[in-house]
Amino acid sequence: MERFAKTKFMQRLLGLLFIITAMVTTNFIYAGELVLVAADSAPTAYIQNGKPAGILVDVVTEAFRRAGYPITIRLMPWARCLAEVRKGTVDGIFSVFKLPEREVFLTYTDIPIIIQVESFFVTADSDITFEGDFSKLKDTKIGIILGTSYGPNIDGLIRDGTWKDVTKTNHVDSLVAMLIRKRFDVAVGYRYVVLDAAKKMGVLDQIKELTPGADSIPSYLAFTKKRDYTKIISDFNWALTSMKEDGTFAAIYDKYQ
Repeated sequence: MERFAKTKFMQRLLGLLFIITAMVTTNFIYAGELVLVAADSAPTAYIQNGKPAGILVDVVTEAFRRAGYPITIRLMPWARCLAEVRKGTVDGIFSVFKLPEREVFLTYTDIPIIIQVESFFVTADSDITFEGDFSKLKDTKIGIILGTSYGPNIDGLIRDGTWKDVTKTNHVDSLVAMLIRKRFDVAVGYRYVVLDAAKKMGVLDQIKELTPGADSIPSYLAFTKKRDYTKIISDFNWALTSMKEDGTFAAIYDKYQ
């Protein structure tokens, strides 16, 4: 009887330890601050006076302030952002398109934090034009940023080999610099990011944007699937909705115009 009681006690103790371990494993990263990563690309996210700043940094920071969660934002090359969130060494990433291959390792919030306008850029003296037919650029040398999605249309052209000559770089600054040096004919990029980079580099007059724009795609904050963020996502959705309703969201965007 005593032996039976000891066995039951040990079973209960092990069960309790399992529950505690599961809780700690699931929630350990919430004990301090949520760690979020973003690409270092002005005007959406960049370092100013030693701290992250930018349109999306302001949006995300205010949303989590309202939701009641402290956060740390780290800026790094986009390919590394994706790698870190895939491994679960950070909590979340912004801003990111909804793609089937990313939904394998990401859980998305419900409301986009930005509509990314994709554009083609050429040198000011280029005679290349774009009238909406992506396939007509198939014999053109294209420049992109490594690990970046440009939406299903452009991603598909790169993946299936329709665009045969594609050069990849790690940052928007090098993308613009290589375009100026004519390492490729057309740079693909987020409109405001490329224009801001060219302006800061003093070469805005040396490039031009082709019209119409290539695409407009909603982009989100998303979390690693290594842990459960259901409550945090719900709270973030509420906070972002409140920002849009009271005008704070629009005011942040207006500040950077």
